[in-house]
Amino acid sequence: MTSPIRTLDTTVIKDWIDYNGHLNEAYYLVIFSQATDATQHHMGMTLESIKTTGYTLFTVATQLRYLQEIGLGKAVYVTTQLLQHDSKRLRIFHTMYNAQNEPLATAEKLFLSYNLQQKKVVDFHHDFASKLTQWQQQQGDMPVPTAAGRGISLTRK
Repeated sequence: MTSPIRTLDTTVIKDWIDYNGHLNEAYYLVIFSQATDATQHHMGMTLESIKTTGYTLFTVATQLRYLQEIGLGKAVYVTTQLLQHDSKRLRIFHTMYNAQNEPLATAEKLFLSYNLQQKKVVDFHHDFASKLTQWQQQQGDMPVPTAAGRGISLTRK
């Protein structure tokens, strides 16, 4: 695989619309959170496995970028690219698109492997670590998105 995986397809609902008639900024994050859940599930970290093993992911940082507005009833989808991982950390990049394949927003996210039973940060469960390595290999030499790793600044670099 030399492209991000498609992790979510959804439609903007009325409860997500703000007073300007657009998707409220908070609901961009809701959509990206659902894409993260789908990514975890794709990697075998299901609700059942979390309950059984205690291994889960805790979000420790998110960088959202709003690129284009979207309105009620519009279909959107999210793709997810693995940027980096080590034994305890995972960094991914979500991109949300409209039906015309135009980017609407991005979310770069950093996670820690956490064990709910031990109540501490731990190395990834061996099954999940193996799937991360496979995912990294499948994505080959995909370029890192230009927006990845950027902070917020008032000056252009």
